[in-house]
Parts: sequence; C-alpha cells; structure tokens
Amino acid sequence: MLQRILIILLLTTPVFAASQSRDLQRADSFYNRFKYPKALSSYLKAEKKGESVYYVTRRIGDCYRHMKMPEKAVEWYQKTVTFPDVEPDTYFHLGQLLRTLGRYEESDGYLTRFYTLTRTQAAFRGLSPEDHLQSILSDSGRVEILRLDINTRHSEFAPAIWNNKLVFMSNRPGSSPVRTRDARSRESFFDLYAAQIKSLTTFGRPELFDSRLKTSLNDGPVSFSADGQQAYITRNTGRTVDGVSELDIVVARFRDGQWQKNTTTLPFKIRGFSIAHPATTHNNERIYFASDMPGGYGGMDLYYSERRDGFLSQPVNMGPLINTPGNEIFPYVDEKGRLFFASDGHPGLGGLDIFVALPTPDGYAEPINPGPGINSSHDDFTIAFNEDGLSGYFASNRPSGSNQNNQNDNLYAFRMIRPLEFTMIDGFVRNQTTGAPEAEVTISVSKSDGTLVSTFESDEKGRFLVHLLSDVEYKFTFRKRMMEPYEKSITPTDMKGYASYNLQVSMSPR
Repeated sequence: MLQRILIILLLTTPVFAASQSRDLQRADSFYNRFKYPKALSSYLKAEKKGESVYYVTRRIGDCYRHMKMPEKAVEWYQKTVTFPDVEPDTYFHLGQLLRTLGRYEESDGYLTRFYTLTRTQAAFRGLSPEDHLQSILSDSGRVEILRLDINTRHSEFAPAIWNNKLVFMSNRPGSSPVRTRDARSRESFFDLYAAQIKSLTTFGRPELFDSRLKTSLNDGPVSFSADGQQAYITRNTGRTVDGVSELDIVVARFRDGQWQKNTTTLPFKIRGFSIAHPATTHNNERIYFASDMPGGYGGMDLYYSERRDGFLSQPVNMGPLINTPGNEIFPYVDEKGRLFFASDGHPGLGGLDIFVALPTPDGYAEPINPGPGINSSHDDFTIAFNEDGLSGYFASNRPSGSNQNNQNDNLYAFRMIRPLEFTMIDGFVRNQTTGAPEAEVTISVSKSDGTLVSTFESDEKGRFLVHLLSDVEYKFTFRKRMMEPYEKSITPTDMKGYASYNLQVSMSPR
C-alpha cells in the first residue's frame, strides 16, 4: 500500500511546530522520508514526554493513516480535533477514515465541518449525507465481481488493455538477479506486466511488458492510443528539494513490431510538481491526467489537454464539479466519452471510490457513484473496459482472495448484470398562465421505491439538466412558493438508454 500511496501522491499538508527538540526533528525527518513506522515510534516517545502536544498528536494520526491502520488513526485524529484551531484537513481525513470503517453517521459530521471551514460544497447532489448514502446503496446488484488468479501477495493495479493483453502494474519480485527496491518500504519497485487474455477471468502467464520500457524506479500506470501505437507511461523522474518524488508522463512508440526505448515527455511538467495517470480518448484528441500543479482545488486534480494541429494545448483544470479538496486521480475515458476516475473527495462508501462523469455540451456533469460492487468501504480505483462496454477490470484493496490478510491491491474483473447506461434529462419549467420560464423551482428526483436521488433548482431560464440511470423508473416533484406542486414519472421505456429526454413542465399559480 505504501508505494501505491506514494505513486498517487496522497500527501499530507505539512504541519510545523514552533520549537522542536532533536528527537522531534528526527521524527519529522523519518516522516518526510516516508518512513512512517520509525516516525511513529519517535512521535509516540515525544507524546509521552508531553512535547508539542497538538503537533505530535496530529502527526501520530497521520502516521497511522499512511500505514493503513484506520482504527488507530481515527483514535488519534479524534484526540486532535479536541484542540483549538485545528487544520480543516484533519476533519477531512477523520471523516474519510470513518467511512472506511463503515461509521457513516460520524463521518458525515466531520466532513460537514470540513466543508464549512473551507467554504466548499460537498457533492451530495443536493441531498443530506444520509439520503445521499442511501441513494448510492440503493443501486446494488448491478455488477458481478470476479476474482483473478494473476494476483500475488504483492500489489497489482492499474489495468489497461493492449493487443488482447491485460497490462498492469505490480511490485512482485522480478526474475532479474539484481533486484531494485524502494528503500522506504523494502518492496520492489513497480513494473509493467502483461498477460494474454484468454477469457474475462483466465490469462496466460504474466510477463514483463517490455524490457525496453523498464526503468530502475516505478513504471506506470499506462494508457494506449486507440491504434495501439503509442503508450503514455507515468514514471518517477526525480525528487523535490524536500525529498518528495516527482512524477512525469513519457510517450513511447511502437514501430516495426516493437516498443522503442527512446521516449519523449509531455510539455506540461512544472518543476517541483507532478503529472501522472494519463488517459487518452479513443479519437486521441484529448489526454487526461492528474497533477498537483499550482492553481488546483486541493490534493491531486484532474486536467486535460487537447491536440490541435499536432500539438497539445496548455492543461485545463476540470473545475470544482470534478475536482475537490481531496484527490481526483486515475482517469479513464471509454468509447462513449464517459470519464471514470477515483476520488477520496467526493462523498462515497469510503477510501477511494470510482466515479463516472457524463459528457455534456458544456463539459461534464456532476460525477455519479456507480454504487456497491465496483465500490466498497476500501480503496477502489483504476478501471478499464473491454470492447463490449459491459465488462472489464479494476483494482481494490478490499479483503478478498489473496488479499484476505493484507492490504495490498488486487485486480478484479467485473461483468455488468444490468448495463451502466444513463439518459440526460433536459428539462424546462414554464408558468402555465404567462408561458414565461419559471426559475428557482425546487426539483426532487426519487426512485419508485421512494429513495431520493437528487435535488436541485431550475435556472433563470427555467432549464434543468440531470443524468439518470436508463433502466430505473423515477418520479420528479416540482415545488415553488405560490405555485401548485407538480409530479411527473419517467419510465425506462421513456428514456430508452443514452437518449436525451426532453421534459416540459407547466406549473400553475395558486
């Protein structure tokens, strides 16, 4: 887990103590070099001495969080928030850890506190935290999850499909007599492996993807162009002055039946910051990636660049509808243009959840959580679909199979029992008497069983837009002061999957 956290740069905002002893300086040195067990031991000693109590208490919680010990991290973060002037991100970490433990009601309180302090809006689709959680849970049973036999006791994640092979990252020990290891975790560095796909769940023996693309540090994730002739690879390229790993994206080309050793870099890198996790569209006109470059919304943000006359444009931040004060990472775009990504900032089931954002004429709609199965209370991330659009692969550190007794990442296959299809409801509300657009109408959407899905308002032109699952019946309720309430049901037959359904509503004045 430690190496994967370093790769995706889930870094903690530094906290500085006013005056530190030599022992505490040593603890901070361990912490800043990602040696969390040694740092924890030193912080615990400092805590017993009563030194820098708030700072040390917070750092102990940070260590346990990085070591993937959520129960202990929660214990120390709960001590931390009893102090005055607590950093807002402490509430964020505490809320997210509680979701990992399934303690959603407690989590909601701390996350609400975080959003209040930072004056940011949680993406609950206009619902209360409780209703939002129930909305996510109500879509269970849509997907079948299948275990794979190519997993090991080490970590495997970041699936991609190339030339009928499953390409993925793993830190399993290689066959080379000279083994390079990460000094922070004593595990091997991550390499790209490939296994021939025989069926959804059976594979040939995994082998190193290509020795010409292997470096002495971490390689991956990788994304391939639609024609399979280019590979976009995340790599460790250096360190900042503070010793933090920097990541960059390189492009390798497939020529004459083999991958070329010489690579080029994308023109986005800013010294001291990282770009990572490339994802190309099927027409190769856009590349999406994650970065912690200045000007973002916190943690890692998602960006894209467009190809114009053979050149890539300057990166565009995808904005606050997609990005949050947390981390948005590992983007993937399917053939329909749907953007999948992992986030620990959007409210979900715990840890990293996989979200999907649907394309609109103006960009992307508010992200949707696909629900249980793909997501769990653990970290769920890195998804790739097969050509059928109904099956594919993702990674998770949920306890299962070879991962039962550790917290390494495993690859899973999935098969859609019911397709993950959406319809864009393009609506308009007018005043029945005057015919004028009716703004600020409160619109609630619920399933036929009464589960609330979303609440929002019509805009100044009476318009509203919402994406809904195409195989579910919904009831729309329209309310506004001094107007008669109005209800309208939409069935799967109305939506017909991936259609744009135009909903015209006339409301009568009282």
